Amino acid sequence: MLLEKIVIEGIMPERALSKLQREGICVYHAKKLKKNQILLSVKKKDTEKVFAICPNVCYNVSVYSPYTAKRVGSEGLLAVLDWSKKRMGVLLGALLFLSCTLVANRFVFKIDVTGTDSYRREVLAALEESGIKTFAPYRREKEQEVCSKILALKDVSFCSVKKSGMTVRVEVRLNAFSEPEPQTGDMTAKHSGTILQAAVLRGTLLKGVGETVEAGEALVGAYFLSESGERTPATAIARIAISCTYDEMVEAATEEEAFAAAYLSIDGEIAEKSCEAAEGGFRVRIIYVVTETINF
Repeated sequence: MLLEKIVIEGIMPERALSKLQREGICVYHAKKLKKNQILLSVKKKDTEKVFAICPNVCYNVSVYSPYTAKRVGSEGLLAVLDWSKKRMGVLLGALLFLSCTLVANRFVFKIDVTGTDSYRREVLAALEESGIKTFAPYRREKEQEVCSKILALKDVSFCSVKKSGMTVRVEVRLNAFSEPEPQTGDMTAKHSGTILQAAVLRGTLLKGVGETVEAGEALVGAYFLSESGERTPATAIARIAISCTYDEMVEAATEEEAFAAAYLSIDGEIAEKSCEAAEGGFRVRIIYVVTETINF
């Protein structure tokens, strides 16, 4: 029912109710607000009749009446319609946003692989082979197929594929007793210094004890050399001890602070250290030993 809420004001406004009823106007939810005010609801089609009997205070009226009427809002279905009209833009925006979200949720915008990075490349390849890739519609029916491919990989004991929002999350777990995949390629130095010790179980030593090495240089080649110089590929297994030197000017107030700052830059076992006062701080010199390995 379409209802309009009206406030009638005047002396003894209850008499106005009787007058409206005599004119055949149905009154709903009448409520006295003040001594001279009554709030009531009438059908929308009867609103003009009410204003004919009790003039609307919003307009200039020439006919005298002991009562005045003022529209104060809508009720029921009419109130809903009025509310919808006032917020049509908001509603349309919300509907548009919801539509865009529903459409976007059908697509994949990101793929997360958790549990292990060992098979990340293989996991992404299995997803793409089954049609699950970024910026493409998600194919939920392919989840089991992808899991089967990933579980067929060596040492994989668990796999789950699910979509959360616009992200596909793949969890891969390896057998707890599986051996890690060996590192391939030559062993390269991570530090600069002098080689102190070298233990090579497989591969070819490229830098001998006492030789200097720069970070990034190859220490052990991933191959065997025959007498004729022919190379046979192999997985390098080695451990190399390198003596490194830290020799820098450090801005500090005391020797302790200077050493503390220097320790942040080294990651080995300290063999010797010295600290001399200099202009603006201290000159710190530390000799330390690091051990680098590959598949050892």
